[in-house]
Amino acid sequence: MKKFFFENRINFLFLFISLLCLVSMQGMENISPFSIKWTHTADKFNRDPAIYQTAWYFFLNDIWRFPLGSNPNYGMGISSSIVISDTIPILSFFFKSLKLFIPENFQYFSFWFFVCFYFQLFFSFKILNKFTNSVSYSLIGSFFFLIAPIFLYRLQWHHALAGQWVLLFALHLGLTQKIDKAKWSWLFLIILSSLINVYYMGIVSVVYTLFRIFNLKFEKESIFKLVKDFFIFAIPLLLTLYVVGYFEIGPGDTLGVGFGIHKLNLLSAFDSATHGKSWSWFLPDIKLSEGEEIEGFNYFGLGQILMMLFALALFLNKNYKKNLLLIKNNKEIKIFLIISLFLTFWALSNKIAFGSYTLVEIPLNKYFYGALSILKGTGRIFYIVNYLLVIVSILIIFNCFNKKNSLLIITLFFTIQIVDTSAGIKHRINMLTPINTEIRLKDQLWDDLFKKYKILKTTYAKNYTHLFWDFSYLMEKYNMEKTNVVAFARSTRKASAETRYYIYDNLREKKLEPNTVYLVNDLGHLRHLKYLLKNEDVGFFYRDDIWAMVRSEKKRMNNKDKEVFKNIRPKLLEINEKKSIYYENGDNYYGFGWSHNFKKLGIWSEGPISTLFFRTDKNYGDLKLEVSCIPYITKKNNILELDVYVNNTFTKNIKLAKKNLDKKIEILINEKLVKNNEIKIDFNFKNPVSPYEVLESPDGRKLGILIENIKIIPR
Repeated sequence: MKKFFFENRINFLFLFISLLCLVSMQGMENISPFSIKWTHTADKFNRDPAIYQTAWYFFLNDIWRFPLGSNPNYGMGISSSIVISDTIPILSFFFKSLKLFIPENFQYFSFWFFVCFYFQLFFSFKILNKFTNSVSYSLIGSFFFLIAPIFLYRLQWHHALAGQWVLLFALHLGLTQKIDKAKWSWLFLIILSSLINVYYMGIVSVVYTLFRIFNLKFEKESIFKLVKDFFIFAIPLLLTLYVVGYFEIGPGDTLGVGFGIHKLNLLSAFDSATHGKSWSWFLPDIKLSEGEEIEGFNYFGLGQILMMLFALALFLNKNYKKNLLLIKNNKEIKIFLIISLFLTFWALSNKIAFGSYTLVEIPLNKYFYGALSILKGTGRIFYIVNYLLVIVSILIIFNCFNKKNSLLIITLFFTIQIVDTSAGIKHRINMLTPINTEIRLKDQLWDDLFKKYKILKTTYAKNYTHLFWDFSYLMEKYNMEKTNVVAFARSTRKASAETRYYIYDNLREKKLEPNTVYLVNDLGHLRHLKYLLKNEDVGFFYRDDIWAMVRSEKKRMNNKDKEVFKNIRPKLLEINEKKSIYYENGDNYYGFGWSHNFKKLGIWSEGPISTLFFRTDKNYGDLKLEVSCIPYITKKNNILELDVYVNNTFTKNIKLAKKNLDKKIEILINEKLVKNNEIKIDFNFKNPVSPYEVLESPDGRKLGILIENIKIIPR
């Protein structure tokens, strides 16, 4: 037994250090797998854990499906899989298999943090010890990776991306083993990374592919063998991706806006701040774009910067030429450095910037841009380069000095590193200052409703609703069965759009589903719902600045609910005043059937029916509404046809042609149709088309017209 402990003393030390780090980062009360409240934090800078925990909760409490990662109760009509929710699929599958032995409310992220701390130390130590054969030197060197800003920054925010030991595993394979002899280890790592995070799968796959290509030159490997091995790799990998649920959404729906935005800046490695918090006591915040500061964050730390500069000086010094022959002649290090150049340019994207200055911007074909957008956060790709540079610097120092002096030197640099980065580490220490676990919703109504009703819906279904963070904890606390109040990275855009149309149709027909609490998306939806349901037995509740609606619960409304609901009226549209319309302004003139214009002027009609609501300050007799709009015209519908209804009365049929040509629609409003000066305009579209249908973009919304402004005038 003593021999076993002695031979594994480093591993036991790493286990102890990992446990100590876990307690420090999480606090004792949050280590337990039964402690879930901290995952639903109200911190606006650290809201993502609620996404992972809520998706896992619904996955755990559902039956096994196929593909195994399917998670239909989380999202309902817009659901995808646990892969898209970043729940670390390998742990989701493992702990779901133990469903009979764990409670409905269970989290494994504290365990994941422990795993990440341990393997961060384990693989960095393995790499360094392979080249130095010095336990003490490799131990100190491994601590650089334990406190790396890019690691700790991701740990409590984006849990899956904290698995950077996967990249260290890849560095271990690439630097210490012959690529052709380690191919099964690479296959294992690629499949493992696919069960952790798609970005790491992409990085590891690219690194392995480039290693094999370089091997054609250095080892005279045959192309036939290379192609054969890739086919052998592809079969188990694609099978894994299919079974896990990667293909639950189509290729077009994996595309997203962000390539060239969420990227690396040439100064990212020296920029010490992200999310408004600095990771350095000494280096100032370099003002980069938001995408570069968040996804491009790659701060080395002052200790590592000085260590790299010192190592570079040694490398260039002719006096140490003989000392560095082992490194300079190491084929694997050379290849990895060349691969790192490729990864760095990928991380920089097609817009290479130095601080606030764009040096180079390369225009991209839209299809090539779309393919690159699958991994849009390219700043993350530099993580493995970041670690490689640290490893090489540590090895250079070891080879230029004797064991004692080299150990003293990197200890000095590590001391500088920990002093500098303690500015950021202190925000991650929660042993004395507990993690914020405030739950914003305070009203007793939510408890009462969720004890009785087990389905939670929003009136505007999409993959990232602003209401999610308010309700994530309560959904788990009260064991909700289904919801479309979700937040995840991707969804099937067409299915999301069709789900919205289905909800609107049911609401227009006054069909509210049983066992369901509806959350009203915005004031425009509330006005439309009041118009439809004010005389029905439907309870409308205004609590914690959120509107909810439940059928057969009108009796539960308190006096404040009734008073506020009574005062809900269509928004006033001033006579002879042109009003510009933005979707992001929830207090606007629209009801159901409208969608965003990417934060630009105007709202897009979406689906077969779109409704405007407004009122005038008094009776002006007959009126005319002028609508400035742009029709969505494609090859599939060179004429857009629609019917216009005023207060449910057919008024006119309109046919619009010519894409991107501004149109002014004039709608005559007869005085006899107007009651209480309130006007409802319905646009019934005969042939709306989505950009996805005509291969214009991945947008699955069936678009009709883009309304930019409206104006009401007396006739």
